[in-house]
Amino acid sequence: MKGRHNTSDPAALASPLVITIPMRFLIILLLAATIPGFCFSTTAHAASSSPLPSATCTDIDPVKLYGSTEWVFQIRREGSPVGTHKLQFHTGKDGIQVIAQSTINISFLGFSAYRFDYRSESLWQHDRLAKLAVNVDDDGDQTSLNARYDSKTDMLQATGPDGERTLPAGTFPTNHWHCGVLSQTTVLNTITGQPNNVTIRNMGQEKIIAGNGGVNRIDATHFQYDGELRTDAWYDADGRWVRLAFRARDGSEIVYRCLTCTRNIKAAQ
Repeated sequence: MKGRHNTSDPAALASPLVITIPMRFLIILLLAATIPGFCFSTTAHAASSSPLPSATCTDIDPVKLYGSTEWVFQIRREGSPVGTHKLQFHTGKDGIQVIAQSTINISFLGFSAYRFDYRSESLWQHDRLAKLAVNVDDDGDQTSLNARYDSKTDMLQATGPDGERTLPAGTFPTNHWHCGVLSQTTVLNTITGQPNNVTIRNMGQEKIIAGNGGVNRIDATHFQYDGELRTDAWYDADGRWVRLAFRARDGSEIVYRCLTCTRNIKAAQ
């Protein structure tokens, strides 16, 4: 996810959408006015010390919290489905492994006009990021990020497309699932590997659409992120991530609609 935007995983580079196959020349002309450089925003977070009504954002067991080992969002662009974002949680002897995967595929007249694939694997120990590996294929533009906690320096060492960075231990990446990120003022951009400074406003509780068909509504607290990353994220009262929204580089609205939360939230209660 490139672009000025800054979502849960993708980040902001300002390069336009490129379709390289010559036979797609006509499609380029047709798409120029509609999706010029569609990309994700990379998300960041920061907030007050008690952002959620009843959530405890420490010592999180995501399998218990989310009521499952999997949490799935439908990605929608201007109201139309264009992809999925999936979280998988695994508890092992070394800590909690979290896999985040996004796939976006925009087609036009039967041709693939844009494709985005994102995969993040992270290891968490006592609410801290211990290891992180991210691979991104942004319509053929491939980048990667690796980060690791260094116990000798008590710092997080990150190597990404823009080189090496050293961040304080306990810095959260832009993956959203852990509500502890809401207490941060700096996050690790999982595309660029750079620290991004953020601020946040609690916008209050809202009813949001969840599940298939768009008929279900759930209560959630709306947080608005600003600064070097901009996005809007929603969490339920227990700290589960249930929605994301931001503007893509072309100005279109991107929304992550939770598909599994209506079922899994009931199972977790």
